[in-house]
Amino acid sequence: MEIQVIQRKWNFIYDQYEIIIDGKKSYTAKSRLFSFYPKIDVYSQDKKKLISVEKKSNDFVKLDFLIRYSLNSYVNINTNSLISYSIRNSSGSINFYEQENNLIGVFLNDLQIGVLDKNKKVILGSDKYDIVIDPKYVDPLLIIGFVLAFDCQYNNDKDSLYFYDHGNVIIDPVLKIDPNWKVQ
Repeated sequence: MEIQVIQRKWNFIYDQYEIIIDGKKSYTAKSRLFSFYPKIDVYSQDKKKLISVEKKSNDFVKLDFLIRYSLNSYVNINTNSLISYSIRNSSGSINFYEQENNLIGVFLNDLQIGVLDKNKKVILGSDKYDIVIDPKYVDPLLIIGFVLAFDCQYNNDKDSLYFYDHGNVIIDPVLKIDPNWKVQ
């Protein structure tokens, strides 16, 4: 499954995203105005709210968010280190490991199930993430929620005209991705 999360350009007041799955616009997301901590809601094409991505604290280092499915159903995004994050669900631990450049490997336990690639050139504040995941292992909304939290915490360049993001150029990943990985 191929997913693109595209931040709309020139969003000075709040963030807006288009989410395209396998070439078809499937979801939209936008941040809530006037919330103490950042909150981003993801909507289906018929405007039904599916998930909320909510910052839990004002910690600028940790990716301290939760992905809320309903009032009583949510998962936490945990920061394991400056380059490693995880989400625990019924399948096990979904781990996100930053790689060199702007890549993030997605693993279920120790099995690679996807890869995230963030654009290097940011023009008019528009970040773009290209994601390839194996949907038989993970709910795509969970990955989308992680990407929105990651962008909100570390890569929100909405006020820049032009920015070049080199990513991690010297990094020793916790677990390296297979560069030839494809969905099986």
